[in-house]
Amino acid sequence: MLALSIAALDKGFRAGTSSCCGRVRVLRDLELAIWPGEIVALEGGRGSGKTTVLQCAAGLLRPDAGTIRWFDASTAPRGGVAYVSAMGAYAHGALHARLSGAIARGARLLLVDDLDAVGTLERRLIAHLMGEYGSREGAALVASSPDIQDASLVSRVVTLVDGAIVQRRKRSATRIAASSFASRARASARSTYGRSFRSPQ
Repeated sequence: MLALSIAALDKGFRAGTSSCCGRVRVLRDLELAIWPGEIVALEGGRGSGKTTVLQCAAGLLRPDAGTIRWFDASTAPRGGVAYVSAMGAYAHGALHARLSGAIARGARLLLVDDLDAVGTLERRLIAHLMGEYGSREGAALVASSPDIQDASLVSRVVTLVDGAIVQRRKRSATRIAASSFASRARASARSTYGRSFRSPQ
């Protein structure tokens, strides 16, 4: 059972003025599958669509096309999905506090946005929390950043360019074998990854 399944997702927004406007397509036929036990890094430059993906996955934005499923259900489980962001968080440690609160409330799928907006110390504290969260049975986490520096923390890195996934990198088999339940879940699903995560042509 997937923690999050996104298929053929499209999302656009209106842009311009009232006299001259058009629709900007932000996400383009996006496919993504997240297994319980995974910590997935969603990287890409500013404007690549990271926040839009996470907000659609959290149920905060309605996609124009495509489907999203959470733990094999067509609606997000109440309290089971949490979106946390540094946006509007001006106090030092605010993102860490929001993340801690979501974990304490028992979220099974955690979507973390704007990691690039926090300082080095807070990012280290967040990384520690992410590692602890990822070891929980059945939990999954997706975190966005322009560039994930500590790739050893995550099981996969997914790269977005102009609203489309262009690259998926996995940790080495040696690293996968070295960690806890999360790694065993990933290792057992390796053959599924090979079928499900082909890059778009």
